[in-house]
Amino acid sequence: MDAYKHVVYWHDTEPVTPRPPLRGNADYDVCVVGGGFTGLWTAYFLKEAEPALDICVLDARHSGYGASGRADGFVTPTVGKDIQALVDQFGPERALEASRAVGRSILEIGRFTRRNRVDAEYEANDYLMVATSPAQLRRLEGDRALAERMGAAQAAVMSADATRALVDSPAVLGGMRTGGALVNPFRLSRGIARVAEEKGVTLYDDSPCLRVEPGVRPTVVTAGGRVKADKVVLATNVHMDAFPPFRRKVVPVWTYAMVSEPLTDAQLARAGWEGREGLVEAKSLLTCARLTRDNRVLFAGGPVPYYFGRDKRQRNMNRPGVYREIRKEFLRFFPMWRDVRFSYAYGGVADVVRDFAPHFGTLAGGSVLYGYGYCGNGIAATHTGGKVLRDLALGKETDYSRLLFVDGPQRKPPASFPPEPALFAGVRAAARLMDWKDARA
Repeated sequence: MDAYKHVVYWHDTEPVTPRPPLRGNADYDVCVVGGGFTGLWTAYFLKEAEPALDICVLDARHSGYGASGRADGFVTPTVGKDIQALVDQFGPERALEASRAVGRSILEIGRFTRRNRVDAEYEANDYLMVATSPAQLRRLEGDRALAERMGAAQAAVMSADATRALVDSPAVLGGMRTGGALVNPFRLSRGIARVAEEKGVTLYDDSPCLRVEPGVRPTVVTAGGRVKADKVVLATNVHMDAFPPFRRKVVPVWTYAMVSEPLTDAQLARAGWEGREGLVEAKSLLTCARLTRDNRVLFAGGPVPYYFGRDKRQRNMNRPGVYREIRKEFLRFFPMWRDVRFSYAYGGVADVVRDFAPHFGTLAGGSVLYGYGYCGNGIAATHTGGKVLRDLALGKETDYSRLLFVDGPQRKPPASFPPEPALFAGVRAAARLMDWKDARA
């Protein structure tokens, strides 16, 4: 039996020296609440557009501690989890516009890391969406047909032999190559924070927001002080339920991953995988695998549980049954790696909204802005979202402020979830329904 560290693997790849917390009263043009990808990109893009703006970012712990630094590191052009619903609601042209905006973010993140010397382990390797059942093959064909309807180029679905020539997994029946990249999400978030700070953004660590007091200039209250600002940006993702307007808009579900010891050359040779593409199974509750810079294999999948009462406590890291299920899935894909030892087993919370797509917008006459709802697919989408929030904060009508992600006359905020105990029962039922639909795609 492997001895697991219930610590996020990425967090062990770079030491952290916390910045000082907020103490006393402060005044800023813009106060960003949340030091993850959404908040950091927003602060960075605002400072680039208007260098004179005085901007601060408040984080409850430190940049990259939360969901941003726990992601599996797939930088994909994903627009929510149900692109078909967005096509049906907004039409193929607007859905394609949003998809292309997120796709550009994949390339721009790479340029950002190179230009600013951020060693985020960025690899532009694409990723493989693979099928392990006839139903999943049909889903891949459906995704390709939808891309064609939208006017987007999409590679053909590959045969089992062609897919296994890239990653030699006996579970794979076919696959489709899609543009994307891999990244160390913790080092990326720490790098954005550094670059933003060098541009003049003030970052406060260990400064959890207790509440936002309304007003012409809202006030953000923390345990150690208060910030009055012209604009407040709420970018706390899964923790948006701490604010009254979003209390029942977001549900926290847990996702889990395991990371192995570095693989030997002999072990690597058993699977091929020379292109180091990310591997994603074509189903709603994703199973995915990738290699890290030092050739560890990261494998994520298995259950995506919701714990009663919106339980986000770190004790949920220690769930032996979940890791047994992940190990079982790992061996289904990679039976040739039965001797691979895992050293990290950890989890984190992702935000789920009713329509499975991101939302951005304004409240309180434009003085409070928000962005959330990535549903576990946020690395590229948060970069796009930072530009959306920049333009909303500056009051500019742009291609970004008009994207279908923005709440307004044509798009309403997501429907609310019910209170407990109906919420617990409903989320469990929804997960079973997704599995049923996946099996019959």
